Amino acid sequence: MILAAGEGTRMRSALPKVLHPLAGRPIIDHVIDAAVAVTGRLPLVVIGRGRVDVVAAIGGRAECIEQAEPRGTGDALRAVPEPARESGEVLVLSGDVPLVRPETLARLLDHHRRSRAAATLLTATPANPRGLGRVYRDPETGWVVRTIEERDLPPGAHLPPEVGAGVYVFNGARLWPALERISNSNAQGEYYLPDVLPLLGGHVDAMLLSDPEEALGINDRAQHSTAEGVLRRRVLERLMSDGVTVEDPATTYIDAGVRVGRDSVIRPMSVIRGATVLGEGCEIGPMAQLRDVIAGDRVAVGASHLEGCELGDGVVIGPFNRVRPGSVLAAGVSLGTHAEVKNSRVGAGSRVNHFSCVLDTDVGQGVNVGAGTVTCNFDGEAKHRTVIEDGVFIGSNSTLVAPLTIHRGAYIAAGSLVNEDVPEGALAVGRSRQRNILGWAARHRAGQAEPAR
Repeated sequence: MILAAGEGTRMRSALPKVLHPLAGRPIIDHVIDAAVAVTGRLPLVVIGRGRVDVVAAIGGRAECIEQAEPRGTGDALRAVPEPARESGEVLVLSGDVPLVRPETLARLLDHHRRSRAAATLLTATPANPRGLGRVYRDPETGWVVRTIEERDLPPGAHLPPEVGAGVYVFNGARLWPALERISNSNAQGEYYLPDVLPLLGGHVDAMLLSDPEEALGINDRAQHSTAEGVLRRRVLERLMSDGVTVEDPATTYIDAGVRVGRDSVIRPMSVIRGATVLGEGCEIGPMAQLRDVIAGDRVAVGASHLEGCELGDGVVIGPFNRVRPGSVLAAGVSLGTHAEVKNSRVGAGSRVNHFSCVLDTDVGQGVNVGAGTVTCNFDGEAKHRTVIEDGVFIGSNSTLVAPLTIHRGAYIAAGSLVNEDVPEGALAVGRSRQRNILGWAARHRAGQAEPAR
């Protein structure tokens, strides 16, 4: 069971707390992943009433149950319908505690089975436990007597350093009847799940985390930022252990869903997001930005911005380029600098050189796109495609007006405006004839020259 019905008021956001992105994925996704990894089955997620956005984000990865009113974690668990109330082990996770590792949950389940407890808590001793629910143990047996929210303790009460992590394993046969007996006599007027512990009719155990970061809950933006840093560090450590060089982890941001092949190098101040997959021997950055990019081996990307595109083996992209969604660059394609490619296919070995704009275009193999070339795709009402076949040479500062086809092996003279198809092997010259007007400059300074046209 995953409890995700909290209002998240301290986030001060119109977006539900569990949908805030953490390392590129919603917070709730990390909790669901851990639950599935350790149990092998889809979890039940308790959500707030009318949270269709949460249901849509979760999709078919879990079954959602609505809590009618936000009346606390204990009441959230009471929202689970009778057919889903199993009498065996019930693993309860918090939807806003996303850093718990699956292996930790596996150890918690094993600990619970060995102790034969009515319930087993996951606990931690964070450096700053202020404001968290405290765990009180029997000094002789070590069993948990109860947990109490700090706000409900009287002034001057003893505050043990151990806190609950919001993760539990219950004996289901004891849990469900006891839930009906909990009270909301507390500062918040809510039904707290920990209040069920003294009502279970058996001893309650706890497993103390060796890494208190796993118990970090996200209640506000500051805690969200802290969790982001922890998860980002884990991602970079995983990549480095897999054979990827990260030159400066402190300035490198990589989402949890990114995959990078061995012997690749990620240079400083690079950001790699979404479902990006990079092959082996790639060199990214410095200052590269990639999102949802699929790249082959030996790809080099400088300080450029790439999104939703595919790169073949050996593609080289220099600095200050932009490759937009729907673009496919085949093996050996080269982009120089300050070039933009959008919704286009560029064939193997072609070069899109400096200050060029390739929009809605099919570029063949071995094509040279000269500096300053623009494919004009929009006529004010509709988008049109340009087709540039294999072996075409486009001179610098050319303007290609779609719809247009430049056939195989053709040449476009530099500075041309081309708005008619070019036959195979032809040279297209689309510019006015130059004429030199001798002595014009002197007459112009004297105010006697005709206007320049």
